[in-house]
Amino acid sequence: MTPRTLLFAALLLAAGIARAGAFEDIREMNRDLSVATWTGDAVWFEQNLADEYVLIAPNGDVRTKREFIRELTTSGVKMDPYEPMDVHVRVYSGAAIVTGRLVQRFTVSGIRYARDVRYTDVYVKRKSGWQLVSGHSSAIAPAAKR
Repeated sequence: MTPRTLLFAALLLAAGIARAGAFEDIREMNRDLSVATWTGDAVWFEQNLADEYVLIAPNGDVRTKREFIRELTTSGVKMDPYEPMDVHVRVYSGAAIVTGRLVQRFTVSGIRYARDVRYTDVYVKRKSGWQLVSGHSSAIAPAAKR
């Protein structure tokens, strides 16, 4: 093997290891995002949402980082724990996209709700680490009765 071929192989290996590390970082952030959501952890969101973060809710409403955190931490909202399902992570140079599904059950002012959604989250690698810059969720319609 020539030194040039050896260097190229080493660079490919290093890139693969870095990509695997990023993949695991994003999977962990996806899980942490869920926990922070159902626990109402405003500190987690302050640290991990980019200032320019935008969420598009299932009804089409657009929320900024501040609006999202304010809504999440409003008293009278109680969310049951949940686990993301069907999670797929794609990592690119400096960006990552997560898609998945979740079923949220929560109470607002004493009224119970359930929401089954598919979601897409976009992360960007910054000097400080990965940050969530955008989220979109779409409601899954109940199956039609036959």
